[in-house]
Amino acid sequence: MPIDILAFGPHPDDAEIGAGGLLRKMKDYGHTTGIIDMTTGDMGWGTPEIRAGESAEAAKFLKLDVRENLDMGDCRIEDTWENRVKVASVIRKHQPQIILAPYYDLPIGRGLGHNDHYKTGEIVSNAFNLAHLAKAPAEGAPYQAKALYYYFIPPGTKPTFVVDISDWVGDWLDALDCHKSQFYHPDRPRPANLPHPREAFEANARHWGWQIGARFAQAFLATSPLKIDDPLTLVQTVNPRP
Repeated sequence: MPIDILAFGPHPDDAEIGAGGLLRKMKDYGHTTGIIDMTTGDMGWGTPEIRAGESAEAAKFLKLDVRENLDMGDCRIEDTWENRVKVASVIRKHQPQIILAPYYDLPIGRGLGHNDHYKTGEIVSNAFNLAHLAKAPAEGAPYQAKALYYYFIPPGTKPTFVVDISDWVGDWLDALDCHKSQFYHPDRPRPANLPHPREAFEANARHWGWQIGARFAQAFLATSPLKIDDPLTLVQTVNPRP
């Protein structure tokens, strides 16, 4: 079954943070959705087995059709030919119309600039092209996805489009709460003056929602112009399919 919207996440929980609300909304619009985790998160809090269980629970809240893990090594992802071919094979397998990935042009370091975040963006961007080349040694028939959009946009960068997720924010936050080893770990003390990650994610969604007159939203970046046949589609409300 082709997956209409396929999100790549560096670690279990990243695709949820950056695009989970959109993925959940798209299910109610009748689309198929999936997440490909690039690593098991083995360098973070919790074991790979624990994080796999958390990811499976989160997938239920988001109603994903597919969730897979490529196990490229937490903190060890590199934009190699082999990894490009591996991701190109995944793209050929699932034949997504839209691919989502972290933006690759990030300040290197902690947070958004974690090695695995921008390297995932680089790998997926290169595999997006590689997947359609007939001579590429990837598994499956050549396939060209229609679009590649990015989440985890650097502060100060204006998004290309913002998606209202107000009616789906509950399931989105519940999916994030599944990742207890990362956000509720008893051995991970959090300074009292800092917000809980859930509060930070919700505040970010409120920020983008405010920009478009909605309660909650998620923002995405396109690095090439968007083709629009009818500009009125940009201002018309689309109701979920039954």
